[in-house]
Amino acid sequence: MAHAVFEDLDIVIVGGGICGLATALALHRKGMKSVVLEKSEVLRASGGAIAIQPNGWRALDELGVASKLRTNGILLERIHEIYLNGGKPKEKFVDYS
Repeated sequence: MAHAVFEDLDIVIVGGGICGLATALALHRKGMKSVVLEKSEVLRASGGAIAIQPNGWRALDELGVASKLRTNGILLERIHEIYLNGGKPKEKFVDYS
């Protein structure tokens, strides 16, 4: 009987992270039925930070959720990234101010 539930869906989204949830919200607003599959059984307060670039904020604005997220976010003015490429560190500075 479980497969009957999936037959009524337009899309199955794998992963309940920010991208999966934003996709599900956008599809719902377009009238499309979807389900989000997530391997974790509980919400977690641990993990890495989420950095959202300007194009990501524009997408969240379009979904109508950016204003709620901005109240809890910390605006990054500058970031320092270090990449390990074949054992050789490469550094990059990004200035958002």
